[in-house]
Amino acid sequence: MPFEVELLGMHLTKENLKKIISESGLVSDEDLRVAENESFRSGQTLTDVLIGRGALSEQLLVESLSDFFKVPIVQLEKRRIDRAVLELVPESYAKSKEVVLFEIDENLREGSLAMADPNNFEVINHLSLMLDLRRFNVYLTTASSLKFALKFYKQEISEEFSKIIEENIQATRGFGGTASVGKLAESIPIIKILDSVIEHAASLGASDIHFEPFEDKLLVRYRLDGILEEILSLSKEIAPILVARIKVIANLQIDVHNAPQDGRFRHSLENQFIDIRVSVVPTFHGEKAEMRLLKGSLRPLSLSELGLSHSDLEKLTQAIKKPHGLILVTGPTGSGKTTTLYAILEILNTPRVNITTIEDPVEYEIPRVNQIQVNVKTGLTFASGLRTIVRQNPDIVMIGEIRDPESADIAINAALTGHLLLSTLHTNDAPGAVSRLIDLNVQPFLLASTLNMVIAQRLVRRLCKICVSSRTLDPKDQNTLEKQVKELGLNSEIIPKMVYAAKGCSACSFAGYQGQVGIFEIFNLSDAIRDLIMENASTQAIRKKAREEGMRTLFENGMEKVTAGFTSLEEVLRVASE
Repeated sequence: MPFEVELLGMHLTKENLKKIISESGLVSDEDLRVAENESFRSGQTLTDVLIGRGALSEQLLVESLSDFFKVPIVQLEKRRIDRAVLELVPESYAKSKEVVLFEIDENLREGSLAMADPNNFEVINHLSLMLDLRRFNVYLTTASSLKFALKFYKQEISEEFSKIIEENIQATRGFGGTASVGKLAESIPIIKILDSVIEHAASLGASDIHFEPFEDKLLVRYRLDGILEEILSLSKEIAPILVARIKVIANLQIDVHNAPQDGRFRHSLENQFIDIRVSVVPTFHGEKAEMRLLKGSLRPLSLSELGLSHSDLEKLTQAIKKPHGLILVTGPTGSGKTTTLYAILEILNTPRVNITTIEDPVEYEIPRVNQIQVNVKTGLTFASGLRTIVRQNPDIVMIGEIRDPESADIAINAALTGHLLLSTLHTNDAPGAVSRLIDLNVQPFLLASTLNMVIAQRLVRRLCKICVSSRTLDPKDQNTLEKQVKELGLNSEIIPKMVYAAKGCSACSFAGYQGQVGIFEIFNLSDAIRDLIMENASTQAIRKKAREEGMRTLFENGMEKVTAGFTSLEEVLRVASE
């Protein structure tokens, strides 16, 4: 039964929220106290910290608020939302006030509102006057549900931009050459187009935007949940002025067209900002621009949010408690290595330690952490930066990547001299990090003394929670898995009897997937493995010993995620079957 405005009571303040959570019994007093301190220290909301630490789920929180305020819950993912109704409330207002108008009855002059705070009288009264409605039915919803609905504001940007561009191109026909480009630059609202593309990509959770010139068009693609998706196809004639605009804001040389250039800029987006890393390269049909979106004002994810199991989390927690040594995260580009390092830093970041990082780029700003950006032009590389850092009396050091013998040597020496050092490395699996470091001229006896743990990881797409369903494993998949398990030398018991799939719905844009989750291989160095390293044993021998001691491979952890319904069998085979 919908809830009318007249019945609304107490406003949802920070103190009210704390009281509701405390009285719900869902969070212990100790967890609440720790989260409150973390909230004060980091500037995050109390609920963000609790959810991020895994102490409280978003669904349980909204259910507690619903009971307290006697307001029904709405899942916007399951509602068919008319864009004409949605856009009666301006996008900027809807986002800033965390409100979505999802239904309206013009005959009764009634509307239905989904809100993060159902007792926000100011918003309700303002919308009532603005839309000339007699009353609202108010519903409570989760932050993720609101985010889902808000992304519909920019669904039709392709059609909108194409129309604007074509109108202006027609108006400038006949000028030719440079004059034509100049006239287009003056007539087409290129700033608005680029800003809208960035904000649209951010609203969909894209990690990258690609502007790709071809003979007859400019293709715009986003990387969503690790997969490239075609979003826009624009007139080829806009390409040079779009790239010129990108160069201007990224502080690149506008008149250089035959050499690669790298830069970055910051884009403001309501109450947050996005750091954007830019790469421009010359191609056969013009310059291609790639933009990596780094949401610097958002909180880093916690280890449990990333997908670490309870047992793996315990192993990692024990490893990072050690006062010195080396912890590495390995995997290919885009596998979430840096995100994992940030999650570890969030745990280690206390007033009693000095943490310094050197990164390329700085993806999140962390309070009380000294973060250094690599700058090759000034000679500030990972190696030179690390050499300087160790003179700054740090307790914990994070280096974005060990990529050459020099940075490997300095990292090992830092770990030997009383520092806890975190870094990434490019290897296919966790035990492979040993041979990779030896290839970088690290002596086996030094490696055995300093290396504490290696985490290998991949990212798989997470199945949509709204349209997911289970099915029995069919004979074809059974045969594929049996062959895979045999080739990897694993136990056939890991093959799941039931698997999950998602048919696609409006909540996941009919992709069947929404978000990503990690699969991990935790390689903990025991005394026996250190002895093998000292003996210069092969990677195969080290891997065999690690598995005897309980290490689960990426494929095994992937099968656990399939069995639990987090992801599909196809996703694990795609990223972890090599």
